[in-house]
Amino acid sequence: MSDASFRSGPVSGPDMAEWCAMLHDDNAIHLRREAAEAAGFGPRRVNPGPANLAYVISAAMHARPGVEFAEITAFFAGNVFEDDHLTVTLTDGVSHATLSAKDREAPVLTAIMLEKP
Repeated sequence: MSDASFRSGPVSGPDMAEWCAMLHDDNAIHLRREAAEAAGFGPRRVNPGPANLAYVISAAMHARPGVEFAEITAFFAGNVFEDDHLTVTLTDGVSHATLSAKDREAPVLTAIMLEKP
C-alpha cells in the first residue's frame, strides 16, 4: 500500500471545548486564549493531546475501513493550536503515522500502530 495523507483544519475552539467536555479536562489552556498565553503557549488555545491522537486514528480508519489495532504507541512531540491546519501522513500501510501542523517543520505527533491479527 502506498503512503497516504489526510488534511484537516482549521482546528476550532468549540471543537476543543467539546473534547474537553468528553475528557473531563478543565485545563484552561484548552478553553481560554488568555490562559494559553499566560502559560507560555502564545495567543491560541492548545488542543487536548487525545484529540491529536484521534486525528491519526481517524485517518488510519479512513484509509483502512474496519482496521482494528492491538496496540498504539504515540510520541507527543509538540502541540496543536487553535486555527492550525493539520496533515496526517500514513506510511507502511497504516502502521506508521505522523501528524504535522502547517508551517511547522517538526511533527506534532508520531505513532506506531500494530494491527490486530
